[in-house]
Amino acid sequence: MKLRDLHPDLLKEVDIDPQERWMTPVVNKVAMGHRPQGVMDKVIIRDDTLRSGVNTPGVYVKNDVKMRVAEKIEGMGVVEAEVGYPTIPEHVEFVKMLKAAGSKMELGMHTRYYDPDYRTEIEKTIDAGADLVNLVGYWGYIMTHALCPQNWNGNIEERIGDAVRHAKRHGAKKIAVGTDYHRLDLVARVVKAAAEAGADRIVVYDVRGWFVPESMSFLVRYVRALAGPDIEIGVHCHDDMGLATINSIEAVRAGALTCDVTVNSTGHRCGNAAFEQVVPALESLYGIKTDIDMTQLTSLTDMIAELYKVPIPTNLPITGKHMYSYGGSHLGGILRGQWYFWENIRAETVGNVRSVAFGPTSLRRGKTAPVSIKVETMGFDPASANIEKVFEKLEELIYEKVEISEGEVEEVIRKIYA
Repeated sequence: MKLRDLHPDLLKEVDIDPQERWMTPVVNKVAMGHRPQGVMDKVIIRDDTLRSGVNTPGVYVKNDVKMRVAEKIEGMGVVEAEVGYPTIPEHVEFVKMLKAAGSKMELGMHTRYYDPDYRTEIEKTIDAGADLVNLVGYWGYIMTHALCPQNWNGNIEERIGDAVRHAKRHGAKKIAVGTDYHRLDLVARVVKAAAEAGADRIVVYDVRGWFVPESMSFLVRYVRALAGPDIEIGVHCHDDMGLATINSIEAVRAGALTCDVTVNSTGHRCGNAAFEQVVPALESLYGIKTDIDMTQLTSLTDMIAELYKVPIPTNLPITGKHMYSYGGSHLGGILRGQWYFWENIRAETVGNVRSVAFGPTSLRRGKTAPVSIKVETMGFDPASANIEKVFEKLEELIYEKVEISEGEVEEVIRKIYA
């Protein structure tokens, strides 16, 4: 029986996915109202685990290992991926390996149009077989002095125009242009120059991970107003303040078509927007399609944790071990099989596993207490005097081990009630 039929009063509080993969509070719909004009019904999840992700301190991933990751994400529905730098021979070889293997993903390479030898980088990107020449440059004081001080007060329009046209002359299939977004006057010059030269996409970067969500949505709308309706807008956020996921979502809600993500937030410093958080949030909370097979999210994060040797925190949203681990006062509904009383997204929907553990706070008494419910679901009488014997034995085990499994609890109950 469907949840909406089993618990009709639920519909006063939540919207239930037709396939019962998740539920969302009605108040979300009230707060968000109608979807603004220009916001996409579908977004392109653009994986950057193979480029930005390998910038994680201490990470080095060989091409044969990257191929495993590429096959995994493509199998999940990823259609675009940023895969390296044209000045690193190993990255160029990786693009060729992907093409030779028949990958259908649109492959991009980070190409520095701020570098004095930018034309050569563009040519190497195209010669490698990359589909997207991702032109990255900086013009504000902070970023130019961090990476390219020779460009301070340089000719923005001339450099961008020449870079885009040079890429076109050499057969680039698609051209994206990005910059730092700290000065709106410089942003306007970059966007207008890129659009006039024929760029296909403008990427809004939060290169330091310090923009608030309101800034991201503003910048996307600002770029759209400058670039016109035909140029795509992408977004690339860093997670220094823990805002990369929401900033990416706000950019999408403002009209961005592509969203850069990395698995397990790998990347420079605190990494980028998390693949495994952005996708289910867009799908379940905002109703924006990604065409990603979410049932493989947990196995993907496990793969990256193993291959990149970056452990997954147990409390990581969506794919962490504790996301669907229940204990204490929350056990009641789960023991009865009522996932919908605590899970926003069903564990199976994201390929995670539901687990139950009994700890010190599971030892409270009463008809609605976890141990009483467990006794009842096993077909025994929780009002029997045996219940106190169960508690005595469980207290002994739990205070010794801190936490025991559902199987251990069942074993105790059977021995005492048998």
